[in-house]
Amino acid sequence: MQAKVADRPRVSFESDNIWTRLESCKIVARAHGWHPNDIIHFSEEVLIAFSYEEAMAIIEREFEVAQPRG
Repeated sequence: MQAKVADRPRVSFESDNIWTRLESCKIVARAHGWHPNDIIHFSEEVLIAFSYEEAMAIIEREFEVAQPRG
């Protein structure tokens, strides 16, 4: 499932809440044509992460995370 770095979809977040971030990732993944099974696998991987940092590492592996403005 891991794409080349240049091919990762770009996602930005308005919240630090990991569940809200996961939902944003799922929306972006659908918009980029990910197969539903890949979205399910990615979601499960984030959900079972041991910590917030581990969950964010998984997100950053699959998505280019836009830095907040300001």
